[in-house]
Formats: sequence, C-alpha cells, structure tokens
Amino acid sequence: MSDDRLLLFPGDGFCTRNPMLLGRIINWVQRFQSKDNQSEYGHAGIIIGCADPSRDVWRDGIPIDQAVSFEALWTNRRQNFHEAYKGRKVLVGRHELMTEERFLKGWEGIRHHEGTWYAGHRMIFFLVPPFGKYLSAGLAVCSEMFMKFFFKAGIYGFWKNWNPDDVADMIHRWRDWEIVHEKTME
Repeated sequence: MSDDRLLLFPGDGFCTRNPMLLGRIINWVQRFQSKDNQSEYGHAGIIIGCADPSRDVWRDGIPIDQAVSFEALWTNRRQNFHEAYKGRKVLVGRHELMTEERFLKGWEGIRHHEGTWYAGHRMIFFLVPPFGKYLSAGLAVCSEMFMKFFFKAGIYGFWKNWNPDDVADMIHRWRDWEIVHEKTME
C-alpha cells in the first residue's frame, strides 16, 4: 500500500529512526542493553488526531498526510506526523485493545505534559535501569510518554524506563500489536 492510501487511527503508536548524533548515542546505549543486541529506532510517539477537525477519525481513519502526533521532543508537543518524518523509516503499530474510550483515557493521562520541556535529564537514568524505573517524578522521555499513554488507557500496567527499542520490540513481537506500516515514509 502506498503511503497516500495508508489510514491511521488515534492511539496508533510509532517509532522512528533518529539520524542525529543524539539518536546514534541512544541506539548505542539501547543496543548495549538489548536482549537481541539490535536497536534501530531512537524515538517514539502517539497519533492523536487529524489536521481536519471535521473528519470522523474513528469511522474513516486519518490519511497519513493529515495525521497529528504527540511527542516528547525538545518540548512535549503536537506536530504533523507526515511532514516530520517524510523520507525517514517509520514503524507504526496498532494495539488490538485500542478503542475511542481507551484513547480518551490515555490522552487525558498525558495531555498535561503538552508544552512542557523534554525530560532529557531522565536519559542518564537509562544507564542504570533501576534508577530509571523508580526515579521519575512523573516526567517522561518519548518512549515513556508512549507507554504512559497506554498505561493511562488501561492497557499496560507500568510505563517507566521503557526506551524506543523496547517499544519497537513490543510492536514487532507482542501478539496484541499489528504492524500497520514499516518502511521509509514517502
């Protein structure tokens, strides 16, 4: 299926490659801790809506070029998903339990982070995983924000200390996920 016919839905999760120096460092640390000794994706986020507010996204889906994502970047913010990642490899997954009600619970659980600064200081905790698991104060890096969304939606029981490679492995390997898209976005 070409990208222009791909339909996304609120609550779809994604991982992307980050070619910058920080992305390469993140992948190196992830690969060092990874059970499969692989790490391809260095960023994660959630699809939260459509640029066209009149569209019934639960009935009709969201054309990929109109998808709006919520991500922990330098600030926690929304952006046009397609514009941000065109030309980059992207993994998009859909959880089988995601419903409109669960989406709304998940979004309500993370929306207060919108506009706040990225919790980059938490990245150091990933070098010593027990610290990342227990020292949070509610702040989250991109992959933790992804998992916090699913925690608040009532799908998973814990959100701290997940990195983008953990999220990508979950989308690839856990049976309650469907891979919707995994290739360079056109």
